[in-house]
Amino acid sequence: MKRIRPGRLLLLLLLTALFTVLLTGHIYDRAVRNRMKKETIADLTYRTEFYSDSMREEKEKLSKGCRELLENVENEVSYFPIPESTVDKSLTVSFVDSWMAERKYNGTSGHEGTDIMAGENERGLYPVLSMTDGTITNLGWLEKGGYRVGITSDSGTYYYYAHLDSYGNIHKGDKVKAGQFIGYMGDSGYGEEGTTGQFDVHLHLGIYSYKTGEEISVNPYYVLLSLENKKLKYSYS
Repeated sequence: MKRIRPGRLLLLLLLTALFTVLLTGHIYDRAVRNRMKKETIADLTYRTEFYSDSMREEKEKLSKGCRELLENVENEVSYFPIPESTVDKSLTVSFVDSWMAERKYNGTSGHEGTDIMAGENERGLYPVLSMTDGTITNLGWLEKGGYRVGITSDSGTYYYYAHLDSYGNIHKGDKVKAGQFIGYMGDSGYGEEGTTGQFDVHLHLGIYSYKTGEEISVNPYYVLLSLENKKLKYSYS
């Protein structure tokens, strides 16, 4: 029996390992593709990672419904909802990914949005702008959301702005443009109409789809990340 030289044996082992890695990677990629093709917008993985860089880079792998919602939001969002102050640069805001974090008010629930926190904890100071074109389909008090504005885009995607201190010159049924002033950030909610002070001043932003006939929320965090360099400038202090 002919002996295999050590060098050739090492090469054979390396080639075998490389082939195994490539095959495993191919199988994994195929499994991911199959999973993504079967996902619906109601799937938690899709909702949690919505609009992330990886999802947008691989959106062709998504199912038709998932890709459609993603592309609708891509085409609709234009501006970050809180503008920069041209007067006082210290008036900053911040946000983290708090999607589905535990919230306790009249029971326990998952947080279906992103909170944009005011650097200066003062209600009525920070302007709130519409991120998109659309129609005001909801306006007024909600026990949990306080004074809120709901704007529905032409695609049917619903953008929810909650805990406002006051409104701009807007009315239910009005058409709005991306960048239009809709109100001031506040701390309203968690009680009967007019309740304030139950939490720090912030804007709760939510994004919802009703395409399937049920209310489905998606994580707005990555949408907001993509808009951080798309802030309008307003004079406020």
